[in-house]
Formats: sequence, C-alpha cells, structure tokens
Amino acid sequence: MKFSRLLSLLALLLAVSLHAENRHKEVRIASPWPAQNTIIAMLGYGDNIVGTSMVAKKIPLFRQSLPRIEDVAVVSVNSGHEINPEQIIALGVDMLFVPQNMVVPRQDLLKQAGVQVLAFEANSLRALTQRVQRTAVLLGPDAQRKALDYQRYFDRNIALVTGRLKGLPASQRVSLYHSMGNPLTTTGRPSLNQDWIDLAGGKNIAENWFGGNKQNRSGEVALEKIVTANPAVIVVMNKRDADAILSSPQWASVDAVIHHRVYVNPKGMFWWCRETSEEALQFLWLAKMLYPDRFADVDMRKETREFYQQFFGLTLSDAQVGDVLNPPR
Repeated sequence: MKFSRLLSLLALLLAVSLHAENRHKEVRIASPWPAQNTIIAMLGYGDNIVGTSMVAKKIPLFRQSLPRIEDVAVVSVNSGHEINPEQIIALGVDMLFVPQNMVVPRQDLLKQAGVQVLAFEANSLRALTQRVQRTAVLLGPDAQRKALDYQRYFDRNIALVTGRLKGLPASQRVSLYHSMGNPLTTTGRPSLNQDWIDLAGGKNIAENWFGGNKQNRSGEVALEKIVTANPAVIVVMNKRDADAILSSPQWASVDAVIHHRVYVNPKGMFWWCRETSEEALQFLWLAKMLYPDRFADVDMRKETREFYQQFFGLTLSDAQVGDVLNPPR
C-alpha cells in the first residue's frame, strides 16, 4: 500500500512538473536586444519570441536557427532605443527583456496588461553569465538545465585558457586594439570587451583611454593615438573595417598591419565579442589567435561546430563554420 501511494505521489509530481514546463512553453517573449534573443534561443525558447530586433532578423545563422523570425515583429525603433508599449501589449507579450540602460515608457501601462519588464545589467562577463542563468530561471526547469550545461562549458573554457596562460609575464602580453562599428570606435576599462581581452591574455591599448568618465567607457578616438600605441593585433567587428585598415596608408605603420594581424571577429547567431552566449567561444578564439603555440591543440573549427550543435541544435557545414570564424562581411 505504501509503495502504491509512493508511485501515485511520484506520478502527481511528474504531472505537475510537465504542466509547469508546458505552461512556460506558452510564454510570449519580446526583446529589442539582439544578443538577448540569442540567449533565449539557446535556452530553447526561440519559438516563443513574438517581438525581436531588426539586427537579429538579418543575421543568417539566426534566421537558420529560427526560420519563423522572418515574420516576427520588430519591437523597437531608432536603432533599438525606443519601445512602443502599445505594440508590446498588442503582441500579447508576457516577458519583455531589455538592457538596464534602456528607457521603457509607460511601465505602469505594461504592468496593468500583465507584461513583465525584465531589465538586465550588461557590459561585463559576470553580467553576461548571470543574465543567462536569471533568464533560465524565468523561463523554466528545461531552460535551467540548458543554462547549467552552458555554465559548465563556459567554466571549462575559462579553466583551459587561464591554465595555458599561467606564468605569462605582463611584459609579454600581446597588445591589441579592438574596433566596434567603425575603425575609430573602441572601449576601455571597465567593459565586456576589456573582460574578454584580459581573459585571453591581451593588452588592450585603449584600457585607460576613457578612465575619466565612468559613464562612457567607449567612444571614437583619434587615429594618431592608435598609431602611436602601435598594437600588434587589431580585431574588428566587420570585414569592411579590416579592408579599410589594411588598405589605408594612414594605418600602414602599425605593427598589426605590417604583419597582417588584422582579424575580423567571429560572428554566428551574433557577434561573439558582444552580449551573446557565444561569448564562451570569444576568449578561447582570441587566446589561440594571440598565442598560437600555447593553444596548438585547440581546434576552433571543432569547438565551433560542437558548440552550435550542443547549444542550438544546429549542424553547420564546413562552409558555415568557415563563415562564422572568418565572416565574409
């Protein structure tokens, strides 16, 4: 009798758990934050997105992962900095994910309509990994399991990189310049970019260029300042910027240009260097790029292929892996 009651209790708990997961699966999600869309997709809730950003809609791998994104509404205007609360309500949104610094008007109206406005901190590795876990908690047990797997992978890569770079003297760290959006826009400390550069053993030439204004850790800088700092490596977000730098006589004296060490940052569901869950690959890729001898056995094509299979259910062709690691545009 006791065993029978135990089985009944277990069956009831399983039913409750399945009901909770099914209920969560019905949640309607919107986010004008492209990288947050990637995190939501990784956690298994891409099909729940009813409002997204134009940037996410245009990225080929994101479109492959979520073909229906073509028909999903864009929920922000003016380059993602303005939310229309009436549109959010009309879409029947349950959860609206935004960066902490985004102003969301009429939050009282959204609350009355049952919309949760979920504002997350950004611009650091710590904030990124916390956002993955907190998003998973909001979505449900299935998302939490995926988030834990992701954190294990992230921690594994941190251990790998820090272990290989152990004992590297500060004087031997490779100097690096990272551009965002155009060749003369960069970031200093503190920032997400600074975090992954630090982790990969790089020396950000712009680390202290914005120290006087804690609210602005990025901005456009004078080309002369970059040339004087003479970085050994340059990482850019777009191929057009790499082409412009490599062909410009104004950049010609920079070591990175002389030695052809100007790299386009990998881009899959989003740019690896930004607020996406693909950040787990960014510092591993950069560490291998900066110190190839220390990471000779690390196969970034294999890491890339396995990451997208495990976390996004995507089987990438050889050509697709190549395009992720060496974006053609």
